[in-house]
Amino acid sequence: MKIGIAKENRPQEKRVIIQPSELKRIAKRHDVIIEKGSGLGIDISDESYVKVGCKVGLREEVYNCDLVVRIKEPNFEEIKIMRPGAIIMSMMHIRCQPELDDALHKQKLIVIPLENLKDPVGRRKVDAVEDAGRIGMGYGFKLWEKDPATATVKIMGYGNVAMGAIRCAARKFAKVEILNKKNFLEMEKHIPGTDILVDGVNRPYRREVEEEPYFVTRQMLKLFKQGSVIVDLVSNPEKHAPIETMHPTYLDNLYYMVDGIYHTSCWGWPSLEPKRVAKRYSLQVAPIIRDIANKGLDRCSSHIRAAVLYPENKWV
Repeated sequence: MKIGIAKENRPQEKRVIIQPSELKRIAKRHDVIIEKGSGLGIDISDESYVKVGCKVGLREEVYNCDLVVRIKEPNFEEIKIMRPGAIIMSMMHIRCQPELDDALHKQKLIVIPLENLKDPVGRRKVDAVEDAGRIGMGYGFKLWEKDPATATVKIMGYGNVAMGAIRCAARKFAKVEILNKKNFLEMEKHIPGTDILVDGVNRPYRREVEEEPYFVTRQMLKLFKQGSVIVDLVSNPEKHAPIETMHPTYLDNLYYMVDGIYHTSCWGWPSLEPKRVAKRYSLQVAPIIRDIANKGLDRCSSHIRAAVLYPENKWV
């Protein structure tokens, strides 16, 4: 199989999906093309990939491969240069991005969303979710600019991403309160005295709904002290987040202010720790790539087959 390892395309993104040490076995049996400069952001040279048997190529060569692998979703220009019937594997979150869904279908691509790869008990095979919560919480403390031990932190939810934030805040000796579904309906009672509010609610995205009900409305911002921080760990699209004034932010513009309150909702919190998270992803993704390359989609492991989205089917 011809495998392309793509360079990430977002501003200030430094990660690469797989590193030379994990590609060595794969490159012995298959043609692997790494996009030029893919690893430079985390100090991995092109020569390091060449030494383990990979070739270095331009974007067009990478996206002409049978299987293209990357971390974040491809952009529309990259999708257009792929061959119909080729496989693209990356984090996709297609449900939140109708235009991406349409573009992938139009190009007739086979899609493997990394977030859909799960073991028999439903745990993600490629996962930095708790890291995302920890990193997002840490950035919230950075915006607050005071001793974390003096902060009152309230965290909405207690799933995996929220647990990362809970552990981070607890280790910094902040006063932590966890809010559940019942609390969400009376947030005006919980906001006063909150220094950092963390949204860890993994609310399913519903395309058919133009605007979801809000747990924290714009009017409720006046209940915060000036300089307080709202951290969204889930990054739902605007009008679909539990907080009315929240929308996704990106590495080149991580926060914004509304009525004197910091808002941050990074589309990819793990990217703030590129070396550590890139190594984690590399170790997780390597056996999946080997399985697909060695056996093909028809005979690879059942958890991979269960995640595959074929262009002839409707995905969401």
